[in-house]
Amino acid sequence: MMRRLTLSGGLILLMVCGDRLSSAAEFRPGEEWLDAEGRSIQAHGGGMLVKDGVYYWYGEDRRERRQTTVSCYSSTDLTAWKHEGVVFGPAAFPDAYRRNFIERPKVIFNPRTGKYVLWFHMEGRGYHFARGGVATGDKATGPFEFHDAIRPITENFDFPDDRNEQQRYGGTLRDMNLFVDDDGRAYVFYASENNATLYIVRLNEEFTGPETPIVEGETWARAFVGEMREAPAPFKSGGRYYIITSGCTGWTPNAADHGVAENILGPWRALGNPCVGDGAERTFESQSTFVLPIADRPGCFIFMADRWRPRQLADSRYIWLPLVVEPDDKIELAWRDAWDLSALEPARAGQGL
Repeated sequence: MMRRLTLSGGLILLMVCGDRLSSAAEFRPGEEWLDAEGRSIQAHGGGMLVKDGVYYWYGEDRRERRQTTVSCYSSTDLTAWKHEGVVFGPAAFPDAYRRNFIERPKVIFNPRTGKYVLWFHMEGRGYHFARGGVATGDKATGPFEFHDAIRPITENFDFPDDRNEQQRYGGTLRDMNLFVDDDGRAYVFYASENNATLYIVRLNEEFTGPETPIVEGETWARAFVGEMREAPAPFKSGGRYYIITSGCTGWTPNAADHGVAENILGPWRALGNPCVGDGAERTFESQSTFVLPIADRPGCFIFMADRWRPRQLADSRYIWLPLVVEPDDKIELAWRDAWDLSALEPARAGQGL
């Protein structure tokens, strides 16, 4: 049974019997989140685009285990989510890629072209395809049209001759994210070299591939070399660049790490696990996917993560927590059973906004 209540500020609270949580005026990490129609939100491994006062949440729709698609949800308050539908899926792939699947979709808007650009980790059987899938659309709500599947950096760093084919096609692209800087330049962050090293690559004017000519240290960089970090979640605060990453332990949670840099291409300095309190050593049983700056609250951020359920991926849960940037560049993430947007606070004294 469902009841609809109107809360102060115009927020809508949908009350559902049992332990299911609808989109509500507060966040309850780890519980099931429902959309406005009472269906489980399918936005796993996802990210957020803010456009014209609307938050668009894109992520993996895992209801069909063998055919991951990209769902889109929209909200003006981060709590009540409308399902805009499936905006992209393998049906849009060329025939040669039809058996491939989608992970960690992210969308950014390109004001030069007026296009919405979708990037995702495009993978195949055996997990050796490891490319960045690229698609474009005219609206935030899709549909998106397939553009290409690429490994942006083809330079060979003495790669082994194995099924990843890095000697031939360049460094693998797996867990990835997109970031648009204050100057309008866009970047793709991704786990490369078979997850050993993080790559940061500036995109071309269309945001559909690497900027050329490709020059290490000028248009792209290697970071955290040999440290086996994945699930990158970059953001910017006080003129500095930050990133939260996960270790590589498959579906099993591990301790997060975070780093800071004065320049987006580095050098990057690792600062350790940002999580504090009970569950910190396993990132509260979750893995990073995105850090969301709140559009009308400068210096305020939400850490977005997934609590994966590998045997029931469609029922994987969302972990959203307030993120605090400390004066010494360190980040603090503490567990909360329930919280609302009033818990967000700007970067603390000594740190710019």
